[in-house]
Amino acid sequence: MAGSEVALPLSALREVVPCPAELAAIPAAAPGLLGALELRRTVLPVLDLGAVLGRPVERRPDQVVVVVASGGQVLGLLADEVRGICKVPAGDLVGARTEGGGLLFSSTFRHPETGQAHSILDAGAILALPGVPTVTDVTRDAASVGAAGPGGARRMLTVLRCGPYRLAVDAAHVHTTLPTPEILPSVLTSGTCRGIVHFSDREVPVVDPLVLLGLGELGSGDTGAGLVLDLGPGYVVLGLSELLELAEVADEDVLPTPPYALPRPDLLAGMVDVEGLGDCLVLDGAALRADAELTGFASVNTALDTAPARGDDVAAVAAAAATGAPSYLIFSIGVDIATPLDHVAEIVPFPASVTSTAVPGLLGLITHRRAAVPVLCLATLLGRREQPAGESACLPLVDVDGSPVAFAVDALRTIAPRTWADPEQTVRGAAADHGATLRSAPLVRVGEDSRLLPDLDLRAVARRLQHGAEPLRPAVPVEARLSR
Repeated sequence: MAGSEVALPLSALREVVPCPAELAAIPAAAPGLLGALELRRTVLPVLDLGAVLGRPVERRPDQVVVVVASGGQVLGLLADEVRGICKVPAGDLVGARTEGGGLLFSSTFRHPETGQAHSILDAGAILALPGVPTVTDVTRDAASVGAAGPGGARRMLTVLRCGPYRLAVDAAHVHTTLPTPEILPSVLTSGTCRGIVHFSDREVPVVDPLVLLGLGELGSGDTGAGLVLDLGPGYVVLGLSELLELAEVADEDVLPTPPYALPRPDLLAGMVDVEGLGDCLVLDGAALRADAELTGFASVNTALDTAPARGDDVAAVAAAAATGAPSYLIFSIGVDIATPLDHVAEIVPFPASVTSTAVPGLLGLITHRRAAVPVLCLATLLGRREQPAGESACLPLVDVDGSPVAFAVDALRTIAPRTWADPEQTVRGAAADHGATLRSAPLVRVGEDSRLLPDLDLRAVARRLQHGAEPLRPAVPVEARLSR
């Protein structure tokens, strides 16, 4: 916000909504007052805190409005983005003050993960700025906020709409929210996965919660927001129709649901009646984090190349896309390799277990979509040393003569159009092995990457093994040869 990293106590946060391009005029004037937006049951004034501090910045179309509450009143603050939620021990907060008052933050802290300095906004001080209009907080009964029920325990829920359903999840399990996610097509796209979004320098899968819960599916064009979950191996975005609000409820008000009444009772903590909204299904945050399908999607986050691209590289990619150049998937097995994207049917997470068959070059068998699928160790087949599967390992699936074959790879890199290939280049190795080994693969350039990468034909690799060829022997390091 205004070039500063700021935080807000959850008790003062009501919700985050997209900021419209045009705000309604209101009969009030104050430094930084932009206008108002219509938010369900109220007209909410919106303030640019940067302008208040003398640091105004140009408006952007992807900015959001953070709804802040204090003393039974609310106000919207313009923000660039919401980074996430973190827990900070009280002992880590450093109080702040200034002579004469007027300070708009109450304390500072260092983020427990990044170490970056943050200032905690003082909602009361901001809402008390001279001339800044605020409106009554009708998002909840202000008198009940922070009050304990008979059991004393209360929980903060992020309430959202998914098609015809209202869902809620504990705010502590929400990494952040995306008010207007741009969903892009991906090789991961399936019934459950709507595509990917760019988040935190990664390509992150967007999952349809209704499909996950067995409640149907979101309609096309009905994804207007996203909720980011950090599952450890990576991120997953739950596609939503809209974010509704933050609601504080008594823990005892979250009522258990009969297991037989829902297709996926294991992913639900119960049901709650949120004042002003009605019944909401409460998702079990811990169960979502442990779900095998979600964890699988999280494990195939693809890193984005954030290095500044040269002008000629960008032009090459644009020209390749305009002329219909084929797209390639780049992945790693210790070295980066490219393969035509249209050869890859889908990408699935690395399984928790594989049925071993003791065949050289074959890790074993898995079942997928009612088929027994062989899992080939691509590194071994190409004469490289097999490495243990890490968190980013996954399985590109290829259709080989009507049957699916999976290849174990260390990590995905990117998907981009081919920008250079020489059809007349001399390829080493036997003609029968063309494209099936690193030695015989032609070289290509992909996307903005200036490197020449081997263009590996995964179908040819599988056929080579099927026809009885032995995996290539790993190259002997120079030191080992000299020591013999």
